[in-house]
Amino acid sequence: MNWFKFAINSNIEKKIKEILKNDSFVMNLMKAYDMSTDDIDNNLSIVIEDLHGKFAEGNGKKIFLDKKLFEGDFFANNFHFVIHEFFHWLKRRSEHKFYFNDPEEIQSFVLAITWELLQGKDKNSIEGSIYPIIEGHFEDKKHSVQFFLKVFEKAFELYEKMK
Repeated sequence: MNWFKFAINSNIEKKIKEILKNDSFVMNLMKAYDMSTDDIDNNLSIVIEDLHGKFAEGNGKKIFLDKKLFEGDFFANNFHFVIHEFFHWLKRRSEHKFYFNDPEEIQSFVLAITWELLQGKDKNSIEGSIYPIIEGHFEDKKHSVQFFLKVFEKAFELYEKMK
């Protein structure tokens, strides 16, 4: 990418982020998902490129916008693509905060651990295979350990009833 194109993309990214950080609608979304506006600056990139027929897409870290969206007045006519992809980004960024509030997700880990116990595996073996999955969803290791111990205890109670 040449310096001129980089500068244009950088300015557009900056303007998009400023709109996101200063819009009351977006701020209400951020608040609902307990996300800081710092995440917009620190964990979101806007990339403008040829998406070969797609208008926009995201991957949880970047929002990709097709360069054709900028042929007219992007901010007046096409900013809705940013909002659409921004919500996907927001959900993915905040998922770790809510992932283990879902009773179905908790029960799924309990059942997976129970299965492993029924297969004759010990706690260390189970911890080696299941704990890393749990740990990846927490920012604080203390909370991931507490959660693992909680689901292991529930799984062990179920195992005791089933063996």
